[in-house]
Amino acid sequence: MLYKILLTEDSEENYRENHLDECSVNKFVAKNIGNPGVVFKKFKTNKSLQALNIVRSVENNYLLVGKLRGPHSRLEQEMNPWVDYKELGVIGDMLATSYFGGGLMSILVMHSIGDVNDSSSISFLDDINGSSFSSSYNFRDRNNVQYHHQCGIILGPSVMGRNKEMMNLICHPENLMLSNTMSAIGGIYFIFINSVKMDKSRILLTAKKAWNVGLTCYAVPCSISLIVFYQLQTYIPELTTGVFPVYLFALSSQSFLPVTAHALGELNLLTSDLGQLAISSVTVHEIIGWFLTCLAMFLQAEEAAQWIGILTVFSFLALTTFSIFVLRPLMLWIIRNTPEGKPVDETYVRGILLAPLITGVLSDILGSAYFPGAFIMGLIIPAGPPLGSAIVDKCELMLSEIFLPFLYIRIGQLTNVYSVTDWKAFGAFQFTLATGYVGKVAGSLVSLLCFKTGIRTALLLGFILNIKGVLEFVISSRWRMFKYLDDASHTAFVISNVLVTAIVTPLIQIFYKPETRLEMSHLTEIQTRTLQATPLHCELRVLCCFHCEDNVPGIITLLRAFSPTENSPICNYAVHVIELIGRATPLLDTYESKSRKPMPNSTDRIMRALSECSKASILSIVIQPFRMIAPYKVMHEMVCKLAQDKYIPLIILPFPENLEVHGKTACLRSFIANVEDNSPCTVGIFVDRNPPRYSDSTKWSFRVALFFLGGPDDREALALALRMSGNPGVSITLYRILLKEDSEKDYRENHLDECLVNRFIAKNISNPGVVFKEFKANKSLQVFDTVRSMENKYELVLVGKRRGSHSNLEEEMNPWVEYKELGVIGDMLASSDFGGGLMSILVMQSTMVED
Repeated sequence: MLYKILLTEDSEENYRENHLDECSVNKFVAKNIGNPGVVFKKFKTNKSLQALNIVRSVENNYLLVGKLRGPHSRLEQEMNPWVDYKELGVIGDMLATSYFGGGLMSILVMHSIGDVNDSSSISFLDDINGSSFSSSYNFRDRNNVQYHHQCGIILGPSVMGRNKEMMNLICHPENLMLSNTMSAIGGIYFIFINSVKMDKSRILLTAKKAWNVGLTCYAVPCSISLIVFYQLQTYIPELTTGVFPVYLFALSSQSFLPVTAHALGELNLLTSDLGQLAISSVTVHEIIGWFLTCLAMFLQAEEAAQWIGILTVFSFLALTTFSIFVLRPLMLWIIRNTPEGKPVDETYVRGILLAPLITGVLSDILGSAYFPGAFIMGLIIPAGPPLGSAIVDKCELMLSEIFLPFLYIRIGQLTNVYSVTDWKAFGAFQFTLATGYVGKVAGSLVSLLCFKTGIRTALLLGFILNIKGVLEFVISSRWRMFKYLDDASHTAFVISNVLVTAIVTPLIQIFYKPETRLEMSHLTEIQTRTLQATPLHCELRVLCCFHCEDNVPGIITLLRAFSPTENSPICNYAVHVIELIGRATPLLDTYESKSRKPMPNSTDRIMRALSECSKASILSIVIQPFRMIAPYKVMHEMVCKLAQDKYIPLIILPFPENLEVHGKTACLRSFIANVEDNSPCTVGIFVDRNPPRYSDSTKWSFRVALFFLGGPDDREALALALRMSGNPGVSITLYRILLKEDSEKDYRENHLDECLVNRFIAKNISNPGVVFKEFKANKSLQVFDTVRSMENKYELVLVGKRRGSHSNLEEEMNPWVEYKELGVIGDMLASSDFGGGLMSILVMQSTMVED
């Protein structure tokens, strides 16, 4: 497909070039006049920006473009200052941005010697015509246990196993030994890895509300299931022996923490209020599960030899005691001897990875199943870096890609729908299990309504607690092996778990939207969430996020510039944000530094530096330290919730300009964008480029420039400058730029801009450290020329992110913005070409909510 764009303003400047272009195009069209695979489109435009908009409308997999337009091209002259990759040219640079076509198009930029490059592009296209190009992009979907179980059932005797040749291929006796061994190893490491991720402190610190909810959601379904079972036991004769039915329905009522945490991670609900409540409630179920484990040990012994069961319990307790008092101190010793920022020694990691196999075998020999031993081994390893994260990183990929598929196949082999011959027994068993699922929802309703929680939240919690996973299938397979369940009962149990998970998962996705909650929560309290509405002589609450220790000096300097005094102190909610690695559940809690800690971590050093800053006599800054551990994709929810709960009018986020080496830039930029979209207050994006400035001298000075074009974001930046003007060490230069084409679009916005500017001037009319300059611009490009003409003599530049919903500046220049989270002006200021890349930038974004 050939797009020819005729730019009127360049069409008469070079006759020779135009003639060569026309000849090349005509040659290409003439050769392919009967070719159905070639399409020719022609456009005419008067302005350069219109030509760029035409290019942006193209949707193809593979794009060819010339680098240069020619020596007299106005497009080159106007847009060259905005080109990031000069080697790609103006058009190629725009096509190479991640925002063009979702970053999924391949681009080939042609550069000839002497002649115009677009002619080279047409010649190349003419040469390759007749060949077909296709770009394929494989996106690895997240593991979904529900679908994997269904695949295992399809591969088993229920579907594909009906074919004898296929059954012999999948279940050949020579392959069964390997398959069973690999599935057992997969089960051991699945339990081990998920127990490593568990937050052990949560077990003892679970809130009273969670205990009530967890116990109710366990007792109600278990009681209902047992009552229904004993009413229908004549229809299910296979399950009427001994106390096994009690254990069966007790386990059916239990929710496992690894399974629930994994499901919440897939649903992006780990950091939500509902997810936190579900995790706390399931923790109670885990404690109850330990008692069920002891019961299982008794069940495996003969009724005439109960002393064997007692011996099994004491042997398991001995193994647990050895793990806690011998192996756990060894793990802590490894952590203490690992320097921060350095990986754990490979020898230690390999030895620890062998440990769950050993403890699992010992647990099995002692009369229990193999998974309690693996579970104990995982519990004694501290979650998170350095040790927990290293183990998860080494093992998780191998587990999910190699071992777990064998486990799913094994489950499918043991599930045969054709083994069900007594459909009355099947129906009675399914009905009994279903009453337990309904009972869990009923228990959630009863418990949460007592705490005056909404009905929707209670229902969704019941749905989450009904999600089933690998552990339920592993346990049921073991029951089948020990003849507690026959083939039909085992199949009924597996089908029931698959169906309930398939039903509740989409219901949770449909009816729970944490983003909606964040949007609605701040509408009623917007007046307390902006800098303009925060009085100058009151406490200013600021939430500062820290990714690493490098963020500390710049933010300390920034807070000092905010003019903290005894009458107007600053309360800094300092949050060290850490990616969730090697843990199952997120964490947000106040941080208490231990003075005698042998090896302080990065959080200790960040908080210590901030505390020393707050204790300085010249600064009235109070530090409220927090530590946040969560996945980057949902971390913004915890930040916004904290800002909402603490009535914070300003969030400051460091821009990840220097973190490319850690491979986290994309994640951190996504985190910033999510905070901007969901924040209940003003957000400041801080690009720090100044050297550390810790001096407490009274001669401390800080030079600030503010570009004010108008709009809610610029007003928030000016409100911050108004507060900073009270600091005698801060000098401020206000550049007000009046853009003629936007001056008559919104009278109300212009009036608000004028009022705040007049207030700033009136307050600082006798302040020698404040300078006011006003410029007029007729076009958008003149605005940028004004900004670029600023001298490199400031430590900080303040600017608003957006100009407003009707700004021509935004509409024209957005295609050239590389960092959307910084806005049009902020993106230009953040480029290395501006001011030699030596000035820090603070980009302000207001909540943009109408009064």
